[in-house]
Amino acid sequence: MNMRRHDLNLLTVLEAILREGSISAAAARLNMTQPAASQALARAREMFSDPLLIRSGRGLKPTLRGLALRDELAAILGQIAHAIDGPVFDPKSARRRFRIATSDLVEMILLPSLLARLREEAPHCQFEILQVQHVYEEGLPDIVLMGAVPANDWKAENLYRDRFVLLARKGHAALEGTLEIERFAAFAQALVSPRGGGFHGPVDDALAASGITRHVSLSLPRFSILPQYLERSDLIAAVPLRFASLPWVEACCGWRELPVEVPPFTVKLVWHPTRDLDPAGQWLRKRATECCVHGHP
Repeated sequence: MNMRRHDLNLLTVLEAILREGSISAAAARLNMTQPAASQALARAREMFSDPLLIRSGRGLKPTLRGLALRDELAAILGQIAHAIDGPVFDPKSARRRFRIATSDLVEMILLPSLLARLREEAPHCQFEILQVQHVYEEGLPDIVLMGAVPANDWKAENLYRDRFVLLARKGHAALEGTLEIERFAAFAQALVSPRGGGFHGPVDDALAASGITRHVSLSLPRFSILPQYLERSDLIAAVPLRFASLPWVEACCGWRELPVEVPPFTVKLVWHPTRDLDPAGQWLRKRATECCVHGHP
């Protein structure tokens, strides 16, 4: 069938007349004049080669073809409206898998409270937690929680700010007495390098401004294993305050302010532009933001 030969706008008018059983009622529903609705019905009859509705008493009764079209047109027009307007996301009934990429730092600080809320609001959805990648060629996550934007074309929103403090096992000499910058730099230190193998970080840049270097003897890929190493050694580490303040970290380690000023950093909510207008993605991003504004951290 050649679709160009037919005026598909007639389908909306025909569905309304079939549904209402009245040309005047359908015209009022569609905010059009009764003559225009009558003309549309006449053209629809020609299109379908069927009377579609015949007069019966004071109203109109559908023919067998009209009766079949009534529900069929409602479904077709509903699908078209859905395609144009986009999907509606209802978290209570939705069954969808969300992919959340995060560093282990943000996973420990933010994810427990965020996931509790997400699972409460969307009980039938699945939440897949992934490691952060710095380049995504396929399998894009719905959101990324990290301290940097993966690429220039990604969108980002600030979640929270944090700053570095000194962390060491309880009773460590670095936690006692006056801590000058030279004394701090003299302690053997550990550093978390999320990409692996790094021995230089923001603290080293701050020390270099004063002409001082520190000795980083241990580089770890994750924050989660750092307290165990500190608890069993004389190493110290510069870590985010929110990490040092976690109850399970404070159970084995203590923290104090650094003797050098290190710029604070910002953890970001990041998403790809292809996810920008997705209602489910918008819900997920809003909940992550609200978790930081109204809850922890």
